[in-house]
Amino acid sequence: MSTENNNSNQTQLFDDKLRKYEEKLVNFLIDIGSQKRVNPKILSITSFLLIHGSLTQEALRSLTSFSAGCVSTYLTVLVGTGRLQKVRIPGTHTYEYTFAGEGKLENLAKLGTTIALETLSKSEIFLKNKQNQLKELITQSKNGAEHLKKRIDDLLMAFDFYRFFFPKFENIESRVDE
Repeated sequence: MSTENNNSNQTQLFDDKLRKYEEKLVNFLIDIGSQKRVNPKILSITSFLLIHGSLTQEALRSLTSFSAGCVSTYLTVLVGTGRLQKVRIPGTHTYEYTFAGEGKLENLAKLGTTIALETLSKSEIFLKNKQNQLKELITQSKNGAEHLKKRIDDLLMAFDFYRFFFPKFENIESRVDE
């Protein structure tokens, strides 16, 4: 992407109304990542990269309001992990950063689905353990145990729904690409 074209895209996203949507989307992505205890600054940087596709260090500094040193450090870490790639803009000393290799948004969505299914599996183990503990409390006539077990049963049923439909979304995406 040329620098001129990239700057044009960034200017459009600074429009007040679009900027508000961008902020909401970034905050949404940060909230999701925070549940996995990911560093909020890394989440912010990667969220803007998801939205824009590729950005320079200066553009990221401007969008995040982080210091140049902070942005530089996190970009170095992300490039070092192989998550981001750094490409020099021809004729300049400036680099653009983008997700490496499989960094297309649809591939990241598939990865998100995989992570969600893994999280469901871990949560399911925890909830089944609690379900067994509640069965014991029900036999002891503990107040509220029956209600809580019913809520966990409902949640586990929802997990079955997600486990069934998430892989189907990936198949739909594959058919659309053909």
